[in-house]
Parts: sequence; C-alpha cells; structure tokens
Amino acid sequence: MILGKKVLAIIPARYGSKRLRSKNLKIFKGKPLFLWSMILAKKSSYIDKIYLSTDSKKISKIAKKNGFSINKLRKKSLSGDQASSLGLVLEAIKNLKIKYDFFILLQPTSPLRFIRDVDYSLRKIINKKGKSLISVNRNNNNINGAIYIQNINFFLKNKKFVYKNSLLYKMPPSRSVDINTLKDFKQAQKNYV
Repeated sequence: MILGKKVLAIIPARYGSKRLRSKNLKIFKGKPLFLWSMILAKKSSYIDKIYLSTDSKKISKIAKKNGFSINKLRKKSLSGDQASSLGLVLEAIKNLKIKYDFFILLQPTSPLRFIRDVDYSLRKIINKKGKSLISVNRNNNNINGAIYIQNINFFLKNKKFVYKNSLLYKMPPSRSVDINTLKDFKQAQKNYV
C-alpha cells in the first residue's frame, strides 16, 4: 500500500511463445524468466498482492515451490498467440474479491528492471495523482514493456494501457531490453549487472 492506495501486481506468464519457445520458463541467470518478476514484486514496499496469470501447471508449480500463492489457471481463450494482456488484466481484476486501487503489470520479458524502478514508478503515479504510467527507453521514449501502472477504475472505463498523457518512467537502454527472441535473451544476459 502507498498513501492509502492498494496495489495489485499482475505477472503474465503463459506457457507458449511464438518466437522464443517456452520463454517464460527459460533459465535466465539461474532462475526461470517469469520468477524474476515475481521475486521483484515481492520485494516492493508498496505491492499488496501478486497475481500470477498463467495457463501452465508447471509455472504454477514452480511459483508455489518458491513460496507464492497460486490463482486458478488462466482461461484457454486468454492463452493463445493472439491473447492480449488486456484480457488477462481484466480477468485478474474480476477474479479477486478484494478491491485494489492500482495495478502494475510486470512482464517476465523485462528481467533487467530494478526494485527502485518499480517503487519509484509507484511513488510517481500516486504523488502526481496520475491515472497511467509506462516505462520507456530514455534515449528515444519508446515503450520498453518493463512497467505499466494504471488506476483500476480508469482502466476498467478505458480498457487500454497507453494514453497521450501517460506519465513516463525513463530507463537506460541497457535495461530496456524486452525479450521476445533468442537475440533479445542473449542481449539481456549480456546487459545483466
């Protein structure tokens, strides 16, 4: 919680992957890729609940083994190559009985994010009374996929992630790698500090 606002972290980790096979289970520096996001969320000073959205029993089992509580598996309709993050976020919000004020989407494909990136971004959106925040590569302001934060009521009304007036959290190019291919994976390993 931050300034009275409850925060839900959503980690999307389906089993399949089009360009890099089973990428969420791929071992990155000793841990499955998806686990990096879960561990990071657990370290945050402000996140109240971690919601793992997966269609994989194997991913669920690994998460449970590492001390995380597990939700029911993601619907098949939200697990194919065409499945959108929009649908799984809506499902996560719908499945939880407790109401949260903000969600932060932490994609497993961004393992180079630091805890300070997460907590600073949450402080920024709350202190500025913002509705939406996205992380970008500071060199070109391109979205890097590492952090999406949104006021939940605002999200339910608009049902999208990026707006013209979204707040920006700028990250260095070296940590803005979004893993979608083997080349990205190797680059992230190389950039890991």
